[in-house]
Amino acid sequence: MEKILLVDDNNVSLSLAKNMLGDKYEIYAVLSGEQAIKFLEKKDVDLVLLDINMPELSGFETLKLIRELPGYLNIPVIFLTSDSNPETERKCFELGAFDYISKPFQKITLCSRVERTLDLVSLRKDLEGRLLEKTKQIARISLKSMMMIANTVDKKDPLAAEHSNNVAWFSVEMAKKLGWDNDDLYNLQNLALIHDIGNIGVPENIIRKKGQLTSDEYETVKKHTTLGKNILADMTVIRKAAEIAESHHERYDGKGYPNGISGNDIPIEARIIAIADAFDSMTSDRSYRKKLSREEVLEELKKGRGTQFDPELVDVAIGLLSQDEFKRDEVDIIREEEMMVENSRLLQDVLSEYTNRPKKNHVRDQLTGLWSSSYAMDEIDGYLSDKRSNGCFMLIDIDGFSQINDNLGHIVGDSVIKNISVILNEMMRKDDIICRVGGDEFILFFKDGGSKEFATSKAEEIILCLDDGLKNPVSDERISVSIGITIAQSDGKDFATLYNKADKALYLVKENGRHSYHFFSDEGSMMRNSLSGTRIDLEYLKKFVSEKDSTPGGFMVEYESFKKIFRFLGRAQKRSSRPIILLLLTLTAADGSPANSNLLGSSMIYLKSAITMAIRSGDVMTNYSSSQYLAILLESTTQNGYLIAERIRKIFYENVTDPDIRLTYDIDTTPFIQNNSYEED
Repeated sequence: MEKILLVDDNNVSLSLAKNMLGDKYEIYAVLSGEQAIKFLEKKDVDLVLLDINMPELSGFETLKLIRELPGYLNIPVIFLTSDSNPETERKCFELGAFDYISKPFQKITLCSRVERTLDLVSLRKDLEGRLLEKTKQIARISLKSMMMIANTVDKKDPLAAEHSNNVAWFSVEMAKKLGWDNDDLYNLQNLALIHDIGNIGVPENIIRKKGQLTSDEYETVKKHTTLGKNILADMTVIRKAAEIAESHHERYDGKGYPNGISGNDIPIEARIIAIADAFDSMTSDRSYRKKLSREEVLEELKKGRGTQFDPELVDVAIGLLSQDEFKRDEVDIIREEEMMVENSRLLQDVLSEYTNRPKKNHVRDQLTGLWSSSYAMDEIDGYLSDKRSNGCFMLIDIDGFSQINDNLGHIVGDSVIKNISVILNEMMRKDDIICRVGGDEFILFFKDGGSKEFATSKAEEIILCLDDGLKNPVSDERISVSIGITIAQSDGKDFATLYNKADKALYLVKENGRHSYHFFSDEGSMMRNSLSGTRIDLEYLKKFVSEKDSTPGGFMVEYESFKKIFRFLGRAQKRSSRPIILLLLTLTAADGSPANSNLLGSSMIYLKSAITMAIRSGDVMTNYSSSQYLAILLESTTQNGYLIAERIRKIFYENVTDPDIRLTYDIDTTPFIQNNSYEED
């Protein structure tokens, strides 16, 4: 059971809130901000309901102190206040409140806001947990995967088959001498493994050329740094990946490429890798020369000190190479459990973009895993290049999706998108195509589905499945979609034409009530007969009216609606003779005289809450006058009527202690039987 802390200097407000929430949550109550801080120092809660206007320590000041407590930085807080000033509401949200409820509050409002806040917090924690787990999973990119990337690049030059591995090894050895910790050593090793990834875009005839490169060929080779930066632009699990790929050929004296930066403006990782890169080049056979001896390598490093290389770092490299026992250590810093076979997104991107492998691996929408629109366009255009091919093209838009993002944020919006994509994807056949376009639109293409009968059946199936599977988290109503439909060959012979016409059909649906579908070819006709006469409407209506009402207590209606219900029940009672009781509750002054508005104050609000809590589901109530409420109690005996009335009085007096206010009631146990006029009304 979730724990809620109530903070309010008004005992009546505390008592009312406890009664409203106590049956579902574990409630704690304190009378000041100081007491709240002391309480939270000893006990954890899931939500704080915090009054703003309190003596000594205001709600705003209390919230700031709560945020400073260990573990309470993100505790959800709902402010309670009778201050209706918009500036107050703005300040509440600026301070990080989840919600703002005006006093005197009603049970339905309070309970729904609390439940929604706790649901959102639970969702956030779940998403944060998943994100943390995903981050850990990605962070465990295995050495084998990274080596596969490096080897893919290195194999373009048979003489440099171990280049990236050698650079990684020597870079780590240098960094160990600098006292780097294991986390930084691990990151440096991965940076070194992929530092030359841009070479995958350099033609093999240039990489393998035995003679001197021409100026044009050299310019092509130099582009590998910028290409590497572009390939690694979205890499986050390896820190500085794009930056190091771009800068590892910069020189300490500023004469390197591509940007000519110098000295400490070059990232230290790039300065280390530049030395390790040169070391491996000098100690390996190349197409243009044989490898150098250790003495020659040491001499070249000394020549480059302060010009090509960072002088302090090159001294570290020289110190390592000067040790007679120095040799490559085959034991790697990567922990054994991380040595798993796991192809990373980067490997898939690189191999599919720059080799002859199929491109299907890298054309997925990141959020949903569906195809990208570019892939869908290529596939649909390729399929329709055969004029005998036909199909059904649907453009689907989520109705009212912007309200979800605006009211609940993009995390909830993304969750809705993912859930819808799962449902839609399950409805596709093996060779059909589904992709996400924009924020809340999907394209579905059904191959060999070029008939209106097929398209109609599919559109109705989609709408009904979404009706059955999802609810809008803002309104608690069912998620609905609108669909524009075109038929391949008759409406268009390529993706662009089909899309544009489907968009026009979709617009017509949006303008005519949403939650429907329309064919572009029916542009001149009515919108599916205003949704009438189809199975989709009847199914939707059946689900709508059969859903269990989540509102506690009876029905609160306006007086005019109450009169209609009163008359309807009169007819029903004539036929069934089931007992019905009319209950009138009145607030007066203590002496029985009418209560004026000054005396009533917030008492009518508390009376309404008491009635709502006491009457049963199916009973009906209305505000009869400024000091009265009227209720119809269905299938209730006289004894039950008095019990309910006394229950209302008990709840009311628990929250209203003003001795000048008096609650009375009148009961009529035969309101309909003696009056036949309703039968003809």
